[in-house]
Order: sequence, then structure tokens, then C-alpha cells
Amino acid sequence: MENNKKLGVILIVISLVIGGIFAYFISNLTQKSQELGCSNNQECFAVEKGLSVSHVAIGIFSFMLALGIYLLFFSSAEIIKQKKYDISKLNKEEKRVFLFIKENKEKGVYQSEIVEHFNFPKSKVTRILDRLEQSGLIERKRRGMTNIVLLK
Repeated sequence: MENNKKLGVILIVISLVIGGIFAYFISNLTQKSQELGCSNNQECFAVEKGLSVSHVAIGIFSFMLALGIYLLFFSSAEIIKQKKYDISKLNKEEKRVFLFIKENKEKGVYQSEIVEHFNFPKSKVTRILDRLEQSGLIERKRRGMTNIVLLK
């Protein structure tokens, strides 16, 4: 989310600078057009062409400004609702394992990692994960010779 805000500020600043340049450019062209009293003569063609191009530039400037404002104020990372887990009925070891899985929920945790991290026997980890799975807190998916453990 912070990256979106930074990008939004950068886009706003760039678009304001570009907008200022184009406003100056347009005012000069308009002034030149009035000085020449433009009405279908060759000198006015270049001025009118410059004014036409400036309208496209204003469109681009407006888009950049609007995108910058959107990124700054309205765009937010998808709000992830934190699921509430009732771990009050878990024993100390189950809570430790559950919190370890929760901390690493983005990538998932292999059952073998839990064995290594806590230095528990494989059978103990299997029993703990069985209880967590029965409680509806986690799910295990088979990956090769081991399981990946994910939060439900």
C-alpha cells in the first residue's frame, strides 16, 4: 500500500509539472494566435496545430493526475480480514505450532519444517497437526513425501 501512495505522489508531482509546462505552452500559442489575428493563413496553421496537440497533452496530464490521486487516496491493498482463531482449547505445544504456522502462512509450512523448528519427533508433530486439523484450524496437503500445512 505504501508503494501505491508513493507512486501516487510521484504521478501527481509529475503531472502538475507537465500541466504547468503545457499551460505555459498553450497561453503562448493563444497569445501568438491573437497577435496574428489567425484566420486561415499559413502562419496560423502551425499555431492551430500546436493548440490541437495541446488538447491531447491536457488529456494525458488529466489522466496522470487522476491516477495519482486515485493511488494516493483511494487505492489500498486488498483489506484482508483476519480470521479469528479460537486457540483457547489448545495445549501449550499445539498453540506454539499453530502460531508458527500462522506466522508463516504466506508461504505455507512443510510438516518437516515443524519437526526441525521445534525439535519434536515426527510422530508428535503428526498428532499435534491431527488435533489442529480436527479443530478446523489447519489443513494438510500432500506434497511429495511430506505435507504442506496451511491455515483454514
